[in-house]
Amino acid sequence: MSKHWVLSLLVWLCSFPIASSTTVQLVTLDYPPYIVHHEGELSGVAVELVEAVFDELDVPISIEVLPWARALSNVQFGRADAIFTAFKNPTREKFADYSNEILFTQNISLVVKRSSKISSYDFLSRDVSAVAICAVNRVSYGKQMDALLADGRFRLVFWRNRTEDCARLVRTGRADVWVNNDFGARSILASEQMEQALEILSPPIEATPSYIAFSKLKEHQWLRDRFDRVLREMKEDGRYEAIIDDYFDSLKTAPSKEKG
Repeated sequence: MSKHWVLSLLVWLCSFPIASSTTVQLVTLDYPPYIVHHEGELSGVAVELVEAVFDELDVPISIEVLPWARALSNVQFGRADAIFTAFKNPTREKFADYSNEILFTQNISLVVKRSSKISSYDFLSRDVSAVAICAVNRVSYGKQMDALLADGRFRLVFWRNRTEDCARLVRTGRADVWVNNDFGARSILASEQMEQALEILSPPIEATPSYIAFSKLKEHQWLRDRFDRVLREMKEDGRYEAIIDDYFDSLKTAPSKEKG
């Protein structure tokens, strides 16, 4: 075997990313029941799914819970490797490589006082200039709702960092409506004991896929592709649904863990 051939082989092998013991740093937000951060403990159905995929890949990870705007900024400027669960939009796709496989399809719903006359059936198409709404900073709620918020169609928009703050604004009557992921809203209403005061309107206004997205500055396209492969296999062999079912079954016996 010639030295030239051996050298060429080594160069070729080095052109591939090599798994190492380097910990992949993930960021997310406190977003029950997908991500639940309570008394220093981290849980949630999205956390369990993401941990299962990386465990299958034999890639160590750390997960940091941050305000959403800061989490996005960390991915944008390469201070974190990836973020979940994130909706796609053109701005984010400039700095993040999204998975092709969907982590979760999230229903976006409206939450109002039980005495409210607001309907979700035509909410996105009717005049909302008299409506005060609460939303979380830099959280995407799907193309149509994002456009309404960006275009200033509402009488007033309360921007907050915590979803619980939006629930309280609606309960006290300062905001007319709160927009949120359906599962997340259900969890917060239960943990904050607001189920008798507020209701989640049906049908949802949008069903939006959410993903894991990797920082372009970290050049993790190869890891994104491996993540996609394992997640796709989990969906095909039933492990994906099993993780989700097992998590929600566990909430029936440990509801107090859902407080955020």
